[in-house]
Amino acid sequence: MYPSLPLGPLSLPTAQILAIVAAWFGLSVMARVGRRLQLDPDMIWNLGTIAFAAGVIVARLSHAVQFWSVYRAEPLLLISIRPGGLLLWPGVVGSLIAAYVYLIRVGADPRPVGVAAVFGLLAGGVVLEISNFLTGAVVGTAGVPPGALSWMMAWIGSSYDAVLSQAAVVRHPIALYRAVGMMLIVGSFLFWGNWRRPGRLAGQAILALAVLRLFADGFAADSHLLGALRVSQVAALVAAAGLALLLAQTAGGEGQLQVAEREESGTPPEA
Repeated sequence: MYPSLPLGPLSLPTAQILAIVAAWFGLSVMARVGRRLQLDPDMIWNLGTIAFAAGVIVARLSHAVQFWSVYRAEPLLLISIRPGGLLLWPGVVGSLIAAYVYLIRVGADPRPVGVAAVFGLLAGGVVLEISNFLTGAVVGTAGVPPGALSWMMAWIGSSYDAVLSQAAVVRHPIALYRAVGMMLIVGSFLFWGNWRRPGRLAGQAILALAVLRLFADGFAADSHLLGALRVSQVAALVAAAGLALLLAQTAGGEGQLQVAEREESGTPPEA
């Protein structure tokens, strides 16, 4: 595992550094998508920066409240962010509230911003899953990875043994499965997606993510089980089924849009 990254005489914490890289990369993709939706890239960057900062502050303060006796004795620990020193869900709620307040203040429509955020979060998730692989935060079941990944991790060298092996047992790099899958989702939708209906496109991207998690999480070790399936797989299955139903019900709108475009251009309908 790589809990820290060497940078000359310095040793930087892997999880925290890659979290910052994930935020930057996600905002870059979000701004790129925002330009397609006629959103101001500067507004996207301001929104993301405010939401990220608010999320970290709220997550840190929530952790301090939970362990108030410790921080009351040593207040300087508040500015020392360590792994496990942030509470996820309070931070997420704080980010969403800060983002919504900012959108109200600038008078921006939250719907196209939400579409851009979907692809930004997927892009940031790619980096976070790479971080999970390097730090060993996500462990897979015993088994040999596909050929391409086996070659890549043999080329990496010692990290292959450190991350994927435990008592000489090779394990599936589930975090890399997720990272590669999300990278393919973002890339394919950015270059080949139908951006005339961005809301539908975002729904399709989330559906693809749910299908990815449904299959990739089958290789996750030490997961909570619900019958024969892991809890995360059940959640992904429910999400995929619901999104598939919703997209099927709204599929007619695309055909009506194409007919309307033909009528405006004077093109006869197809036989």
